[in-house]
Amino acid sequence: MSIEQILVVMLYTLKPYTVWIAVAVAVLCVAQWAGVKRSGKRCPRLVWISLIAGAVAALLAPALTGSKLVYVTTVTDWVALAGVGCAVSLYTYLVLNPVLCKR
Repeated sequence: MSIEQILVVMLYTLKPYTVWIAVAVAVLCVAQWAGVKRSGKRCPRLVWISLIAGAVAALLAPALTGSKLVYVTTVTDWVALAGVGCAVSLYTYLVLNPVLCKR
């Protein structure tokens, strides 16, 4: 399978979710824009909030895809679940950091 074929499959897979991806990027941009003039101390609870959000998302990901957590058995499954958790943690941190930082 060539790179072009892989990219075509990926683009067709992402096509139904382009609206949700655009909304997520818009929320991130608005949060960053709102926090441009805020600089100073960071919220100490923000890291914990982000980690909890990532853990909850990782545990709910199989249910959202119609699977069960019991079926997560291979290394690839666990790496994908860890990736979901890390991505949600990072996104939560990036969205909430500008909003919750104190002057």
